[in-house]
Amino acid sequence: MGELIKEGKIRSWGISETTEEYLRRANAVTPVTAIENRYSMMARWHESIWPVCEELDIAYVAFSPMANGFLTGTYNPQTKFEGSQDYRARMPQYTEEGYAKARELLDLLNEMAAQKNCTMAQLSLAWMICKKPYIIPIPGSRKLERLRANFEAGNVIVTPEKIALIDAKLDTMQFDVFGGH
Repeated sequence: MGELIKEGKIRSWGISETTEEYLRRANAVTPVTAIENRYSMMARWHESIWPVCEELDIAYVAFSPMANGFLTGTYNPQTKFEGSQDYRARMPQYTEEGYAKARELLDLLNEMAAQKNCTMAQLSLAWMICKKPYIIPIPGSRKLERLRANFEAGNVIVTPEKIALIDAKLDTMQFDVFGGH
């Protein structure tokens, strides 16, 4: 990657699904610009890498920031996902048990979104955007109206106090959520 940067063929590079140890090793060879790991209110297991991102000035690109659509509040265990490529029907958050475990989070999101006059999806994205300046969520958006709605999440302000409140509540919750690729 360093050679490609020197040759002007790429400007920067990143790593997907990384750990702290691998990130440090890679960055020692050629500075890393960004990492891409799963992150959402339901999938916070990579937060331990944030001090390294801060230390090395590396962006954290968060994929699946709405837990495969779950945090939008649009889908439930009765949802019929269409197409052979849509594997959400087999994800643990869409089972009866997984949905029941996450009901408290959906209620919290719904309540806070109503207070902010935004959607649940916008609130979950705003929580992430306002949390750390180097987090860049990349929500999947197949429809133009969803892309526009997701863009508006940038106008929703979640204060550090509200983020701490949300995080404290998340710390008390257990989720069945898809954690794979």
